[in-house]
Amino acid sequence: MNFANNAFEEALKAVGVSYPNPAVGAVVVKDGRIVGKGHTQVVHGPHAEVMALRDAGEAAKGATLYVTLEPCCHYGRTPPCTNAIINAGIERVFFFHRDPNPLVFGKSEKILAEAGIESSFVEPPSDYLRYYEAYDYFVQNKRPFVECKIAESADGFIAASDKSPVRITGELGNAWTAKWRRTAEFILVGGGTVLADNPRLTVRNVPGNNPNRAVFCGKKRLSPSLALFENQKALVFSQVPQPDLEGVAEVHLLQSKNFVENWKEALDVFATFGIHRLAVETGATLAREVLKSGLWNRFYVLRSSRKMEKGLAWKSGYEPEFRQIENFGEDVLLTALHP
Repeated sequence: MNFANNAFEEALKAVGVSYPNPAVGAVVVKDGRIVGKGHTQVVHGPHAEVMALRDAGEAAKGATLYVTLEPCCHYGRTPPCTNAIINAGIERVFFFHRDPNPLVFGKSEKILAEAGIESSFVEPPSDYLRYYEAYDYFVQNKRPFVECKIAESADGFIAASDKSPVRITGELGNAWTAKWRRTAEFILVGGGTVLADNPRLTVRNVPGNNPNRAVFCGKKRLSPSLALFENQKALVFSQVPQPDLEGVAEVHLLQSKNFVENWKEALDVFATFGIHRLAVETGATLAREVLKSGLWNRFYVLRSSRKMEKGLAWKSGYEPEFRQIENFGEDVLLTALHP
């Protein structure tokens, strides 16, 4: 059994829940089977290690702990997880990412070693190699890691000529999109996309949480009956008041007429919340403006092998260099990193 994957499956349960703390998962293993598992709770709540040790109870004594992030070893909002590990009688710890926080980096291993506990860094499974890159970026830059995504036909169209939605990508490409969404605390779309597509922005057919939802709507007025306002309160960035959204959205009024200034303001709000990864599903206008602003980190294009012949195009000459990174059946995933 791959206990690393089990730990990351637990970590996914914390995405969008634990921020500003990183989303961490842990499993306790004894005699080749999982006897405890847990993930980081809401802020001020227990961390993944503590939850897993509680779940294991007495079985934790002499067991091995697999945790997705180096255990914390300092007093913050909660006591150090290293204390809980030592007190539980754990014999070995395997972790899959070093915490960039200077209060933690490399120190937990020494503390555990002094208590007679073997601890080792292990490369994470390939599916989770970039799981903590946004957290690393946030710790170093105090702003969210911005990942954008757009789906296009083989000839570069993203919707019908009248802006009505059309199915572009296939099942495997859609599954990739769901897996991508589940790694972000928030997902953001433009007002034009919301009005044209009425998306739910949920995770479907894969384990993981639905990301919290946000709209960057400019001067467009939104209806409270839109699908993205169902079940959870959304965050709306608007240049005009949105009185109809009272009770279903937190509206942040943007102060500038300039896109770049407003985009900076929105990212500052996410940074204040402690959001590490912001997923942006762009339409044509938002894609162009975000790319021009330079305030993004990675841009994905999910390109279908099918042509539309005509429709709404999104490219405008500001595109970075996209490289093919993976095939998903009839779809190809391209990516560009901010230079």
